[in-house]
Amino acid sequence: MNNRKSRCPVMVPNFAPAGQKPPTDLQEVYKSDLYDAFPEAFSGDREDQRSPSICKFLEGMYHGQKVCNLTEDDFKEILLNKCTGVPHRLVKDWINMKISVGEIYNRLYKLYGTDP
Repeated sequence: MNNRKSRCPVMVPNFAPAGQKPPTDLQEVYKSDLYDAFPEAFSGDREDQRSPSICKFLEGMYHGQKVCNLTEDDFKEILLNKCTGVPHRLVKDWINMKISVGEIYNRLYKLYGTDP
C-alpha cells in the first residue's frame, strides 16, 4: 500500500489577472529575465545533482511567482520550460488538458516526492 502523501505541502501561488503584460517592446527582455527568478530545471531524476528535489523546485516556483506576479498562462509556460525529460512531457500534457496549477503540483509531488 502506498502511504505517500497525495497532496503537495507547497502552496500554489496567486496569479495576476489575465491580459496583464509588460509593454510590447520589453516583452523579450522581460521574459529572459524572468527565468532567473525561478529555480533550476527539474528533471525528476534523483541521480541528477543539478536537479532540485520536487519540494525545493515547487517552493522555488512559488517564490519566483511572488516576485514576478505572472498570469496563470505565463506561469504555466515557465513551469513547463523549467521541467525536463519525463516531467516536461507530463506537464505539457496536463497543461494541454487544462489541469490547474494546484493539481499539477499535486501530481508532480505524488510522482516525485520522497516523504513517507
